[in-house]
Amino acid sequence: MTVDLYRFDRDLHVVEQGQCDLNTALETFEQCYLNGCASYDSGEDAYAATSFGLSRSRTDFIELSCHAHDSVTVHSDRLCYPSRLSRYFGFKHSFNIKGDKAMGAEIICDYFSMERQAFEAKYANFLCR
Repeated sequence: MTVDLYRFDRDLHVVEQGQCDLNTALETFEQCYLNGCASYDSGEDAYAATSFGLSRSRTDFIELSCHAHDSVTVHSDRLCYPSRLSRYFGFKHSFNIKGDKAMGAEIICDYFSMERQAFEAKYANFLCR
């Protein structure tokens, strides 16, 4: 399975970086994590320096943001539902995972190694509206 890396510019537009492997994703995470402790002139500049995304398709993605020392947030839309009705009438449609640096690295590794359904099952406790 191929995974693409994307970043954000200071206007918050997505900037595709092309295909990446696990090592590139972890290196990007490390750089964003280090950037999370810096000061910025604007929120847009901070987001561009501290956030990135990984995607397998237009709908299968995770976005990581590093806010400060040991403050990492991962967002993803839910793709796997137990039934058709839960897709339309359920309230929990995305994942909002808050953790530390180690958890961010674990999520990246899981995204590369797990099928989507297994990934969502592992992080089901982080489902939200």
